[in-house]
Amino acid sequence: MSPPTPGAGPAGDLPLTPVSNTTRILRFLRISLHVLVAVLLAVGMVNAGGKIVALLLAASFALLYLAGTVYHNRGGRYSPAHAIAWLVGITALWVFMTLASPSFAWLEFPLVILASYLLPVPASLLAAALILCFTLSITGPASGVGGLVGPTIGTGIAVLIFHSYTALRREAEHYKQLAADLEAAQLELAAAERAAGVAAERARLSREVHDTIAQGLSSIVLLGRALDKQLDRPGDARETLDIIRHTAADNLTQARRIVAGVSGAHEPLTQRIDALARSAEQRQRALGTPLRVTVNAADLPGPAADVAERVVREALSNIVRHAHATEAVITVDVLGDQATIDVYDDGVGIGTREGFGLTGLRARVEEAGGALTVEGNVLAATIPV
Repeated sequence: MSPPTPGAGPAGDLPLTPVSNTTRILRFLRISLHVLVAVLLAVGMVNAGGKIVALLLAASFALLYLAGTVYHNRGGRYSPAHAIAWLVGITALWVFMTLASPSFAWLEFPLVILASYLLPVPASLLAAALILCFTLSITGPASGVGGLVGPTIGTGIAVLIFHSYTALRREAEHYKQLAADLEAAQLELAAAERAAGVAAERARLSREVHDTIAQGLSSIVLLGRALDKQLDRPGDARETLDIIRHTAADNLTQARRIVAGVSGAHEPLTQRIDALARSAEQRQRALGTPLRVTVNAADLPGPAADVAERVVREALSNIVRHAHATEAVITVDVLGDQATIDVYDDGVGIGTREGFGLTGLRARVEEAGGALTVEGNVLAATIPV
């Protein structure tokens, strides 16, 4: 029976140097113990002088020791009573072997280590003392002072080796637990990052869909209702139908951009805002309320221009659907390292409760490092350039 190898299992496979180094040391000590037993047993059998009884006892000792060791190393677990019985068995065989041939006395050292491993500390110290006393009774009278000092020092070293082994094993188990905790923390962090990434992507797609497709579909619904009222006026109905087709085509373009992961159009911001203003005027006219949109816009670099376009698009969508306005003014300017976007209308203004569109727009502006304010009939945003 041999001490178990700490550091095994999934956590022990983590690339932590303290665990791997300590495990190698423990494995070396365990193998060294078995090698020491085999060497001392072989030396004793050679020096037994052909005594049949001693050789048979040595063979029995080897078989019992090997059986217990193999069983344990293959994952078997002894109860404390069975482990002590195994220790008593090989110790009894060693006693009879030594009585038959004193050359087996040096097996005392590995037996002391095994006793220290299998028994509680007080019992192990008592067992080591008894084993030492028996060894001295065999070797002392024939060998003089050397026969007394050698086994005594050897027994002390054996006890010291065991306690060093125990300290190393405790350290290996400590690092093994640290490795397991680290692995669990890494898995938990990865899961949290995945969840956060999924939530962020869902929020981004929600804003993209609302700012493009949802607004366009809402306009189409409103225009469709206006078209029902214009069926007796073919000219107006034709114009409204053209606006519906244009809005649907723009929605299709925006949907393709979302699928392709393209953040914005390639045209300058001034052209994009002007196109949004003319489209808003057409939709409002088709709904029966003329709207004039004035644009005073400066060009902005790519990322800032995309955010500015979203601000203007959301503001115009709210004006067309809710404001009942006749005048609107869009102003985009650059002041130092800040771009300002202001959209004013003469309609009913925005209520105190913000809807999904303004909430998503505020998040988009803040992600760009800017700020969004809504006061009555004015929607304003600042974005770093």
